[in-house]
Amino acid sequence: MSTDPSAKWTPMSSRQQTSAPRCINCGNQVTRQFARVFGDNRDVVHACPDCATYREMKTSDFIPKEAR
Repeated sequence: MSTDPSAKWTPMSSRQQTSAPRCINCGNQVTRQFARVFGDNRDVVHACPDCATYREMKTSDFIPKEAR
């Protein structure tokens, strides 16, 4: 907590990066566990439930071949 009275709280905009992973396809935030299960070998999520079906995500059709 800052003791400076002139310090102001500035919320992050929705486009700023957080530590939580995001879907490459649509930009929605996903959990780290989701990234570990449905992401590629580097836990990069190429599709999420908002932009793909679970069947599509299970078959890894959204992951580029060089990232598999």
